[in-house]
Amino acid sequence: MTAAAFRFFVRGEFSVPPLLPETTLSLSHRGDATCRVSTTVFACGLFVSALLLLAPGRTLAQVDTLRASTLDTTLALPRVTVTARAASVTPAEAPARLTRIGPQALQASGVQNVGRLLAERSGAFVKSYGGGQLATLSMRGAGAAQTLVQLNGHAITSPQLGQLDLSLLPTSLLRAMEVRPGGGSALHGAGALGGVVNLCTQRPGKRAAATVTGEYGAFGKRTGRLALTGSAAGVGGLVVGEYATTNGDYPYLDESHFPSQTVRRRNADRTRRSLFGAFDVRAAEPVQLQVGGWYQRTERGLPPIGSARARQWDRHLRLWADATWPRSWGALHLGGLVQRTALRHAQQGLDQTGRTLTATLRGSADIALAPRWRLRSGLESSFSRARHPQLAGDARRGHASLFARATGRYGAVRLFPALRLDGYAETRNPTRLAVSPQLGLNWQLISALHLKARAGQAFRMPTFNDRYWQPGGNPDLRPERSWNAEAGLFAGDARRHAEVTVYARRARDKIVWRDTGGYWSPINVGRTRALGLEASLESRWALGPLAGRGGLFYTLTDARNRAAPNASTYNEQLRYVPRHKLKSHLTVGLSPAALDLDARYVGRRYVTSDGGSSLNPYLVAGAQLRLAWQMQGARFRLAGRLNNALGTRYEVLDNRPMPPRHAQVRLSISTGP
Repeated sequence: MTAAAFRFFVRGEFSVPPLLPETTLSLSHRGDATCRVSTTVFACGLFVSALLLLAPGRTLAQVDTLRASTLDTTLALPRVTVTARAASVTPAEAPARLTRIGPQALQASGVQNVGRLLAERSGAFVKSYGGGQLATLSMRGAGAAQTLVQLNGHAITSPQLGQLDLSLLPTSLLRAMEVRPGGGSALHGAGALGGVVNLCTQRPGKRAAATVTGEYGAFGKRTGRLALTGSAAGVGGLVVGEYATTNGDYPYLDESHFPSQTVRRRNADRTRRSLFGAFDVRAAEPVQLQVGGWYQRTERGLPPIGSARARQWDRHLRLWADATWPRSWGALHLGGLVQRTALRHAQQGLDQTGRTLTATLRGSADIALAPRWRLRSGLESSFSRARHPQLAGDARRGHASLFARATGRYGAVRLFPALRLDGYAETRNPTRLAVSPQLGLNWQLISALHLKARAGQAFRMPTFNDRYWQPGGNPDLRPERSWNAEAGLFAGDARRHAEVTVYARRARDKIVWRDTGGYWSPINVGRTRALGLEASLESRWALGPLAGRGGLFYTLTDARNRAAPNASTYNEQLRYVPRHKLKSHLTVGLSPAALDLDARYVGRRYVTSDGGSSLNPYLVAGAQLRLAWQMQGARFRLAGRLNNALGTRYEVLDNRPMPPRHAQVRLSISTGP
C-alpha cells in the first residue's frame, strides 16, 4: 500500500488560510477504497494553480529584459538567495514572526545546549527536568510533540516519541538558529502545530584553522573540544570533536522531609561524546554541495523520585546532504537525511533498548513565473521505523508529499501562499491524506513599518508509541489538527527593531493518554484553544569605543482545555503553560572585554489539569565576562559565567529542582585566520 501526497507550497513564510477542509483516504486491507474529498479542495487548488502555474513563465534573462524596457512602471523582484536551505527572507520581510539567533548571540549566551539557549533567547518555554536532564519545547501553548525540530531544514524529531531532548544538542556545533512560532505544516509538514525550530550547523572555513576549547565548572563539569577546518582541491572541511561530563550533584531543598532539609542530587551524572563533520564541495561548478555527519553518544543517570533509580544511554547518528544547481530560470535543490537512534533504559532489573530509523529525500525547483512571482515546488518522501520490546512488532511508516509555495510582490505588498498535501501509509492502518494550506501577507506601510498576517492549518501524525505501545496503544488514532491565525507589526531595521504579534489557535483531536483501569491508553478527545501576545525589542548601539546590544521578549499565553464542558478541567489553563514570560539580555563591549547579562521571569505553571495545584513564578539571572586577545599568532578567548546569579530556588517542573548559584570558566585558543 503506498501513500501519495500532494503539497502545494508558496515561497515564503506565510500561509494560505485554512480554506481547505481535512481530506482523508481510507483503504481497507481488502483493497476497498472510501474517499472523502471536499469540492473546496479542488476549487482552492484550481484557483492557486491558475494564479501561479498558468501565469506566463519567463526566464530570469527575460525578466531582466522586461524590467529594462518598462518606462512608466518599476517592477521590483523579491530578492532571491540560492541556497540549500529553505529560509530566504529577513524577519522584517517575513509574513510571520521569525527569530534568528546568530553567532554573536550564541557567544554572548555562554550556554552549552539548545534547551538552555531557547529558554533564554526565544519566546518559547522549555520544560526542563533539571540540570543535565530531559528538556523539551513548548511554543504558543503546544506540547513538545507538537513542535518540529529541524537540522539544516531536515526534520529530526523522533518518530517513536514525537519529541526531541534539547539538552542533548550542543550549541558548539551551531552557527545560528531560527525560531518560527505558529502552525507551519504548509511549509514544513507534520508536527509543526506550535512552531518550528531550525538548527543551522557550522560551515567549513576557506583556510586552515584550529580551535581548542576547555571548560571547567561546578558540580564536576568538564568539557574539551577540538575544531579543525580548512580547504583543499575545491573541498572545504570542518571536523569537531567534543567530550563533556558532569556529576550533576548540586544541592537542593528537599521538602518531602519534615522538617525540610538540604540534600544533594544522586545518580545525576552525565557524559557526552560528539563527533561532527561538514564538507562543502566546490569542484563541480556550478553545483553547490554540502555534506555533513554527526555522531553522539550520551550516558546519564536519572535522579530518583522516591527510591527508583535508572540509567539511560542515547546514541544518535545523522548523515545529510544538500545540493543546488543554479539554472537560467532559477535553481534546482536536492537534499536528504538519514537518522539512526538508540535509547537504552535500565531500571530495577528492566533493561530495554528502542531503536529508530528515519530517511528523508526532498527535491524542489525555484522558478521565476512572472516579474512579480517566484515559486518553489517539489516532492518529499520519507520512511520511518521503530523497534522496541513494547511495540507491537516493527512499526513502519511511509510518507510522500507534494508541495508548492510562492512569493508575489505588488508594490509594498508581498503575498506568501502555500499549499501542501501529505500522505501516510502504515502497517495495519489506513492510508491518510492531510491538506495544509496557508496564506501570508507582509505590507510595508512605510519604510520601517511592516504589517504582517498569516492564517493556515497544521497537523500532527500519532507517534509509534501512540499507536503500537503494549499495553495501551491505539492504532485507530486520528491525526491532530489545528487552525492558526496571527497578525502583527514590525517596526525598525537590522540595527534596532520592535515587533508585536497577536495569535489564535484552535486544535482538535488532541491525543490524550488516560488511565483505563490497569494501564494507560491514548484517545482523540482533546480540544484546546490558545490566544496570546508576543512583544519583542532588539537594539544595537555604539558610543565611541563602547558598543552594546540588548533585547526584551514578553509573551502572554492563554491556552485552555475545551474538551469536556462538564468536566472540572474545562476552560482551565493547560498544564505547564505559563501565562506570562519576560526575558531580557544585554551585552556591553569595550575592547578587549565584553559583559553579558541575562534574566528571565516565568509565571505560574499549573501542575494539575483542573488548576488545583501550581508552581510559583521564578526569576533567574546570569552574568558573563569575556576577554579576547592575540599573542604570537594565536587568538585567546577567556569567559567566566555566573549562572543563577540571584540564587533563586525554583523548579520548572514539579519535583525537579534546578541548580543553585554556580560558576564556570571557558578558555579557547585559535590559530589560523
